[in-house]
Amino acid sequence: WDSCPKRMWYPTAMWQWQLMGFVFLSVLSRIAESKAAMRGCKREPIPSWLDKLLRVAFLGVLAGPTVVAIDRQSGYPILTVLLIAYMVPYTDLCEQNGGWKNLIGRQAFFVRWIRSYFDVKLIKTAELSPQNTYIFGVHPHGILPFGAICGLNYENKKDEDTFNSLFPGVHFRTLAATFCFYIPGYREMMLSGGVVDAARYSANRVLEMGYSLALVPGGATEALHNHPDHDVVYIRKRFGFVKLALEAGASLVPCFSFNECNTYGVLGVSNPTINKARTKFQAIFGISLPLVTNIIPMKAQIRIVIGKPIPCPKTDEPSRELVQQYLDRYIDELTALYNDNKDKYNSTQKPPLTVI
Repeated sequence: WDSCPKRMWYPTAMWQWQLMGFVFLSVLSRIAESKAAMRGCKREPIPSWLDKLLRVAFLGVLAGPTVVAIDRQSGYPILTVLLIAYMVPYTDLCEQNGGWKNLIGRQAFFVRWIRSYFDVKLIKTAELSPQNTYIFGVHPHGILPFGAICGLNYENKKDEDTFNSLFPGVHFRTLAATFCFYIPGYREMMLSGGVVDAARYSANRVLEMGYSLALVPGGATEALHNHPDHDVVYIRKRFGFVKLALEAGASLVPCFSFNECNTYGVLGVSNPTINKARTKFQAIFGISLPLVTNIIPMKAQIRIVIGKPIPCPKTDEPSRELVQQYLDRYIDELTALYNDNKDKYNSTQKPPLTVI
């Protein structure tokens, strides 16, 4: 350390560290893809030591070389010590166990500002009893699911159209891809807003704790179909959230976020090479890699219509036929919800809803 000239150490060591780190991460990404470790595992959780190793490796490659280089220049390992200390809460896996209890992020200024920017409104179509648990399916995903983030996840007793005002006593957590909790800073924002890991075992724990769930069933795959002139929902192969509702005896609630897809323009929708690269990225990390035409999202009046609950009988081991039956019913209710409200809330004329 001390024998290397300071001006020479930074570029050489940083390049070597990051090269070795990215090689290491490329190996781990293959494991992550096969185990669905970064996108919400459908089966049993991966060993906690491997989960933590993935996180430490990611953060180390992302920030380690820069932090060490800055400390080398200053002569004091302050940032290195802080980075090591941050590893403790960063790897606590609390997002897999119900998340944080103090949800101050749901009242944060930036959430209120984004909600105002898109003029987000919630529209209630039915009463929801606080005695029951629900699984809210929000469609479509869009490039970024502003409706789910700033619509459902915003709380303010002074506003009459917030979720907690419309449905008092119904408490929920929102599901997001595992990779979201790998990003420093963004992880804490998500947790403070009541967002937890989308893995099945994580969702089951949330329901066992008595909370309802909000999720975007189409996920990152649906985001790949985002187009401002056509609403598309990817749901026909999404059996997991229906099975989850049957196992828990929770009611399914379809929700449609009108004008969600009007916030970004997208490039390369019909380009097979670009689509292959985006699909591979999504398979590993569980998030989409869109090529947008605008960095700042366009203003769009987002209207989230919350449909009627579909009661699901509690079934310990639901058959595939029963899951398919309730998925078909959910799709019918979602389509009816869209057709009943498209003329009221769509800012432009669009073709009929496409369900794939």
